[in-house]
Amino acid sequence: MRVAIITPRYPPNVHGGGEISVQLLANELSPQVDRVEVFSFDGAGARSVDGIKVHRFRSLPHQILECSNLLAYLPLRRKLKQLESFDVLHSYNIVLNPVVGRLSSQMDVPSVATLNSYDLLPKSAFGIKAPPKRRLYELLSMGTTGRIIRSETKRINRFITLSDASRTIYRENGFQDVPIDVVPNMLDPSFKIPESGTDSNSYQLLFVGSLIREKGVKYLIESLSHLSSDISLRVVGTGDQRQPLESLANRLEVNSRVDFTGQIPYEQLRQYYTDADLFVHPGVWPEPFGRTLLEAMQAGLPVVATNLGGPTEIVQQDELLCPPRNAKKLAETISLARDRSGDGVQNQAYVYKRYSPETVIDEICDVYQLAMDGW
Repeated sequence: MRVAIITPRYPPNVHGGGEISVQLLANELSPQVDRVEVFSFDGAGARSVDGIKVHRFRSLPHQILECSNLLAYLPLRRKLKQLESFDVLHSYNIVLNPVVGRLSSQMDVPSVATLNSYDLLPKSAFGIKAPPKRRLYELLSMGTTGRIIRSETKRINRFITLSDASRTIYRENGFQDVPIDVVPNMLDPSFKIPESGTDSNSYQLLFVGSLIREKGVKYLIESLSHLSSDISLRVVGTGDQRQPLESLANRLEVNSRVDFTGQIPYEQLRQYYTDADLFVHPGVWPEPFGRTLLEAMQAGLPVVATNLGGPTEIVQQDELLCPPRNAKKLAETISLARDRSGDGVQNQAYVYKRYSPETVIDEICDVYQLAMDGW
């Protein structure tokens, strides 16, 4: 089996978990198939990354799907003969799914696409209020050029969502007539956690992620007002909500208990997991998955999350799931997690079994085979 992976960015160009996930896919898939090559839009030329051949094209300057797919079509079209030599095309990261659908049908090469976000859908489809620019785009484009984008996307033979929750949202919003398989992200086997953490007299909570409204960090900071003073919080990440969150911590007089680290290197993050006592994911939207939850569980941490989206399928202890946008309930769940024992050990055993590369790659190869067989 020969697989071409098409993605907007590929490491060392990393903007978030999507790039980490696509590199894991390529690296772990490579020993299991005849050939894997990557085509990405974040540079120029071709070279190997960890033994994987990566063809890079100029970066796509537009975030609007219609523009980015038009700009991606010509360079990929010039590689048509090369792409025709593969048995399956895998579009990873939703941005380029339309152009991959178009090329797949033109070449008659089977294709698979990972729906790792909801960019094809209006924000209201998953309970989020669109900001002004996005709202304008939805009003002007969703019913016109957006239809073309979705139509081209549906040329893809099979789709993958990262959770049942994500598949349900797509099924309810125009994708009920296409085959969708659920295959989660895999853990990173190289993400080794140091054995000992920093000595601390406090009970440390950890959040890792973008500081945007959807992540719900506001409610996590508010929850500190309902928790004992020996509980501290480390917030790892950056985003447009950092300053408002810092101001909130000051107003609530919990700023001495909150450490905003900003964005840190992936390697340094390992120590932060070791230093923590509990990982908290306070999201307020149905996130498709949650790679940071896997990392926390690899580190042997108990995890508290809101009962929305993909994280509900990762966290195995129902008692540690709580309603979103409710600081008091979040605080109660954090206190419950603190009083329990054994959840971290249970998490670690579970995550290495369910999300191991061997397990996930087998599931992905099954999807490839279904696409190649015409199912």
